[in-house]
Amino acid sequence: MYKNYSVIFTQRQKAELIVSDFCESPASDEIIGQTIVSVISNGSETGGFMGYGGSDGNYPCETGYANILKVLETGSDVTDICPGDYVFSLTSHKLYNRASAKDVFLVPVDFPPEKAALCRFPAVSMTAFLKSSIKPTESVMVCGLGIVGLMCAQTMQHCGYRVYAIDPNEKRLETARSCGLKYVASGIDTFGLQPKSIGLAIDCSGNDNAILSMIPYIRQMGDLALVGVPWRCTSEVSAHELLRQIFYSYLHVYSGWEWSLPRRPGEFDPNSNIRSMETALRWIIEDSIHTDGIYELFDPGDCGTLYPAIAAGQLEKPCAIFDWRRLKI
Repeated sequence: MYKNYSVIFTQRQKAELIVSDFCESPASDEIIGQTIVSVISNGSETGGFMGYGGSDGNYPCETGYANILKVLETGSDVTDICPGDYVFSLTSHKLYNRASAKDVFLVPVDFPPEKAALCRFPAVSMTAFLKSSIKPTESVMVCGLGIVGLMCAQTMQHCGYRVYAIDPNEKRLETARSCGLKYVASGIDTFGLQPKSIGLAIDCSGNDNAILSMIPYIRQMGDLALVGVPWRCTSEVSAHELLRQIFYSYLHVYSGWEWSLPRRPGEFDPNSNIRSMETALRWIIEDSIHTDGIYELFDPGDCGTLYPAIAAGQLEKPCAIFDWRRLKI
């Protein structure tokens, strides 16, 4: 039996580290692992922490969705993963986790686990461009350079697109430039683009005005992908104005919700979330997607002060990662 430690939203705007017993054994197709690091999603987890779009009946709730685990036990049918291996897992912020072996994949033991865990973020926006018909011969625009937008812009640039990346926050712009993004600015006007000159615009901000500001630059029959979650109303922009511009630009508008792709590849559909994350991990290891200086490590015991800081936009780095090696037990 182990003592497990879990980051829990116990009520609206309150996060606590909760202790419980962990005495589970893996099913035949499962693994059990000890978490090394777990990545915080500033967007999704802030929404859960702040209670956007939900009620107090949602609490208490677990949180988290991207971990590196050291495998402790494997089920009898698991043959390609062994105790001692490191795996990426879509599990919660817990010291000990169990997962289906089909939903994890191996990561190099000698590669920094905090960097490996970041493969979750490029995969979020890869869903959007895998659905798009726009090819790298056209330019794209990415609005919002939090961790998802930063990874989105890097991914698109790595795949050969000319990427125009926008964010009003100067710290985010500095980080984007340090990651090698070539066209970065606080406003679209800075680039001197002609109207209708972009094939694909990807919004990673969830901001009403930001979305509306990109539409005049998307060519007719171009694509608008909404990756950032619109957790709440951020302006007084009318639906009429948005719909009018979409209609007269003949735009293809679609949700960038990552789980609109299957979790695993199939015979007739090779694209999947697992494959996107595995691909992103390879690009991170190759340094085609840059991760230096974009994250900060925290003790999970600091969750009570960390989440309010994230919600208030007070972090120095785009990404926060719980380092379970620092946990004071």
